[in-house]
Amino acid sequence: MPSRSSIRSGVFTATGASLLVGSLTAATPPDAPAPSAEAAFVLDADSGTFGASTAARSVTGGSIRTVRNYTGIATDTRILAAGRHQVIADTTLASSPNRAERAAWAASPTFVDLSWPDLGARGYTVYRNGLKIAETSGHSFRDTAVTPGSQAEYKIFGVAKGIGRTWGLNATVPTDDDTATLISTAQRIEAKAKKYSKTTVVWRSFIRQKWATIPKKLGSISGCKYTSGYKYRGDNRGFSKKITGPSHRAGVRGVVHWTKSSYDLFPTTGWTKVYNAKTGKFVAKRKASTKKIDFRAMSKYNGKTRAVRGTVEATDPFCPSSGPKRAGIGATFDLRLARNGDFYASGKYRKAPDHELYLYGHNGRKHSTKVVHQSKMSSLLCLSQPMCERGTIGNQGGY
Repeated sequence: MPSRSSIRSGVFTATGASLLVGSLTAATPPDAPAPSAEAAFVLDADSGTFGASTAARSVTGGSIRTVRNYTGIATDTRILAAGRHQVIADTTLASSPNRAERAAWAASPTFVDLSWPDLGARGYTVYRNGLKIAETSGHSFRDTAVTPGSQAEYKIFGVAKGIGRTWGLNATVPTDDDTATLISTAQRIEAKAKKYSKTTVVWRSFIRQKWATIPKKLGSISGCKYTSGYKYRGDNRGFSKKITGPSHRAGVRGVVHWTKSSYDLFPTTGWTKVYNAKTGKFVAKRKASTKKIDFRAMSKYNGKTRAVRGTVEATDPFCPSSGPKRAGIGATFDLRLARNGDFYASGKYRKAPDHELYLYGHNGRKHSTKVVHQSKMSSLLCLSQPMCERGTIGNQGGY
């Protein structure tokens, strides 16, 4: 399979064995803030820094200041303070050149504050470890149902300007908020991220049913070779988190390496098999072209974050390949990947057939798995270009 490499300029290097440590102010008492429905430690997406929010002043008694900066090889973290209260914050995505990608979390033993850019969505849905925990019209959220010493995976989803927007943040909840504990927490976050050597991105489009027939309404206008009186072999499966193996109609697998600038592209299509609807006799099979299936890096290599773009355009090989009668799969997604597992995703897709998008963080032979998108088709009519509105990347479940 082809391998593509981006320009090797701007490679980040770190001095010292682990972290570059910034200035240190006096330690603050380990006094936890009172519970609040409003996040106090909120990222200003315009500047990529934590600002003096109203909640920070009212709940903690002061504006936000930086106690320590940690610039690592794999992550960026900070110890922040407001009044008498301290938190550990991950700012790896906050330094992205694209404002829409900037997001961050800040955690104490009793809460996690999440913040993301205000992109104009009517509302955002917040998930923790795959379960919906809140809906908010703002661009920040405080989760108080946390356990000291635990890990929590958050996902925030909203639709802004007709495009699905999703941020994934992996928070580490400290066991205490004294300076020594937060320093140790920052070191653990960096050490964990450094273990990941690469991130794999997988998009697959598949037909859930065992058999599929072209709707009469579509068959009469499609220009396809086999319509009335024929049926197509489906993939006969549900969503699958496997990296490779499950049957699908079209997809792409892309690999971003964290220790080198090269990245890999693996476009795929499955066999389209046609049978006589009455007799079940096999008629013909073909594979769709992979010429319009692509994965590429959109930013320079720095070992911490990488912007990538994926495109999956595949036409039924027995149907017209272009023009208004084109019948096929269409999806485009943009991702900002972080080595520590955080991400931002946006994009659109044609609502047929079923679709799935996953991220895999590789640590030796082991890997983590993140579900970015899963959707069931609304109708096979969506395979026709003029008969289907596009869905937004990030939504879960069916229609």
